[in-house]
Order: sequence, then C-alpha cells, then structure tokens
Amino acid sequence: MFERLRGTRDFLPNEMAARKKVFSSIKKTVEEFGFFETDTPAIELFELYSIKSGEEIIEELYAFEDKGGRMISLRPELTPSVVRVLVSRAKELSFPVKWYSIPRLWRYERPQSGRLREFYQLNIDIFGSDDPRADTEVISCAIKLLCDLGFDESDIEVRISDRRMLQEFLLNIGIEKYHDVLKIIDKREKVSQKDFKEMLLGLKISEPQIKEIDAFLNSKGNFLESIENLSSSHKEEGISQVIESLRRIAQDLNDRGFEKFITFDPSIVRGLDYYTGMVFEVHDRKREFRALFGGGRYDNLAELFGGEHIPAVGFGMGDAVLELMMRRKNIWPEEKVEIDLFIATIGNVEKEVSKILTSLRNSGYKVDFDIMNRNLSNQIKFANKLGAKSLLIVGERDLKEGNITLRDLKTGNEAKITLEEFVSSPSKYLTKVL
Repeated sequence: MFERLRGTRDFLPNEMAARKKVFSSIKKTVEEFGFFETDTPAIELFELYSIKSGEEIIEELYAFEDKGGRMISLRPELTPSVVRVLVSRAKELSFPVKWYSIPRLWRYERPQSGRLREFYQLNIDIFGSDDPRADTEVISCAIKLLCDLGFDESDIEVRISDRRMLQEFLLNIGIEKYHDVLKIIDKREKVSQKDFKEMLLGLKISEPQIKEIDAFLNSKGNFLESIENLSSSHKEEGISQVIESLRRIAQDLNDRGFEKFITFDPSIVRGLDYYTGMVFEVHDRKREFRALFGGGRYDNLAELFGGEHIPAVGFGMGDAVLELMMRRKNIWPEEKVEIDLFIATIGNVEKEVSKILTSLRNSGYKVDFDIMNRNLSNQIKFANKLGAKSLLIVGERDLKEGNITLRDLKTGNEAKITLEEFVSSPSKYLTKVL
C-alpha cells in the first residue's frame, strides 16, 4: 500500500467542499476590491527564484534537471512568476493592474503545525502605482477578507512597518552595512533578548548602538499615534519621507474603519530580500500560531527580471495557518457534501429518469441517481450520505398515472405530484445548493 508523501494532504469530497467555501469567500472579497484572477505554470526555471527570493526559499526548492539539461523548480511562491508575466506582457497592459490567484505551491521544509510542503496560497498584487493608496488597498483587502471569513479585531493584528525607515535609522546611527542587521532583526521574536544582543555584537555593533536599536524597535503601538511620535523625534530627511508615506496609509486605514486591527511595529522586516518599503505581517492576537501571512512593497523586482521600473505591492497567505485559526474559532465550514436531488427508482423507469436528469441538470440543479441496483431503503440511505436535500421516487406503478413522489429529506414530508408539472416547473419544488 502506498502512503502520501510527508507534508502533503489528501482531500475527500466533504473536506474539499469546506475548502471550496473558504476559497469562494476569499475570491468574492478580492474581486470586490477590483482584483482579477490569473495563473502561471507550476514549474519554472530555477534562476527565476535564485535571482531574489532569499536564501531560505532557495534552500527549500523542489528543483531538478529536466531531460533538456535545464534546472527546473516547482514554484515555492508566486510573485516571481507573476512578475515574469508582467515584464513579458507589460506593453499589453493598462496600469495599475490588480491581480490575484490561489495556486498550489511547494517548499521542501520540515512539516509542522501550519507549515507544509505542499499548500495553497492566496497571492495578491498591485503593479504600476507607488502611491500609498495602493498599500492601503492591499492591507484593506487583507483585513476585509478575514472579516468576511468570520474574524474580527479581537482575533487579528496587522503589524506594519517600513524597511526604508529602519535602513535610514541604522545609517543615521552609523551602521552602513545594515543588510545583515536587518536579517537579525527579522529573527528577533524567535530568539531570546540575550541571543539577539550577541548576534548583533557578532557584527561589531556597539553596546550604545544596540541600545538605540532596541529603543527604536520597541516604539510600537497605535499606528497613527506612533507615526506622529516618530515624526517629532526623527527629523532626518530620509526618515521623514517614509514617515509621511506611513502617515497617509495610517490615516486612510483609519478612515476605512480598520484602526483597531493595526499596530505600528518597526521590528517587522520580512525575510524575503525583494521587499523595498512598507511591510506588514498578520498574526492572531494570542500568538498561538505562526504568522498568518505577510507582504509589502517590492518596487525593484520587475527591473531585476529585465523589465522597466514597475512599482508593486502585495501579499501571500497560505491556507494551512488560516485553516488552523478558523477551526480554533469554530468558523471553518462544516465538512459535508450536498446535492439538490437524488432520484430513487422502483422497477424499469430508466427512460423517464434519463429525461428528468437531463432536464434538471440543464436547469442547473445538482442531481444524482442510483447506478448500483439498490433497493429503495438503501437508495434513501445513500441519498442522505450524499447530502441530498430532496428525494424523488420514480416507480413504475405511479408513472402509469403520471405521478412521482417528492420527499424533503430534512423534514420527511412528501407529496405526490405529476411528472409533467415537476419537470416543467422544478423551481416550485426544489432549491439549489449554494
């Protein structure tokens, strides 16, 4: 007997039905924000990811040499693929473009709670605008889709920062080689304060500089209030420009009613190397799970892939942590299959059943029937297992008088009706499963 590979999942129809409802809700929300769905190949050239995805993702690639001698990789994230498409088709597009997709991705990492080797991920991007309103639009969409799934501000915290601000701060306190420092800051919550300090000391960062870094990273709180405080204490030109951009985002998010979801947290860096500006992460308030998702600005990625400068902002949200959080809050959809109608048969009625099936399916109803020659009792049991809302009993004796029996499987109520009336006006008797 074969077993599925570690870090992957099988979905039975009832499990897939629940996941489909979640994905449908997500798609509905993002499309309300004006995003259009796209897709890309599951395999790409290895170089697409080695350009700028970061060491962690490179080490986790499912990569192999194909029969043509090319290094190929299963996609571990979607942004590089989407940017490849953007660069190659830029002349056909009208900017800004707002794209989304929910593909399967693969990363060879140690499977654990909320982290798998194969997973679905919502990917959202806005290309072509460097206006802070694009940042606000992406963050707003992230919050709204979570609210539409059943979360609220007591469940979710969105932590926002800007890499440029942190870079300017480090430069202003005399740290010119700040890239390694940013990598350590990104690990700050995963290590002890002692280890964090020792890691910085290992980069020849002085004790006074470490104290300034700690003070800056701890200046978190209400987004707009924190930005106003930073504006008063940091007058340097580079930081002032970033603060003004963040102020606009904060005010716009407040105007949209999302203030209670947002926390300013300058320690947010994001691990991927291609982020260039505003960055954010979404966490559960109790910190029971790893980050739900994160994103930010990556204004230089198109140029790295050989295109012109195209500013961009977006995020990616995997389904594994989302499912854990929804189950904890008891808002994961009930895992069940449903159909509108099951047709049970008695005797030789195949011709009539075929006509009923064809007519109802052409009208958009989900209909199934017995193909196992079961007796009526077992047909009814099977109909219940399929989640049928109604049962239509078609028997030789009743058909001689032009009748059939329709039963509501939830209430048990049933009635004889004419076959002609049922086929001509099914909406009088059936409601469609959503």
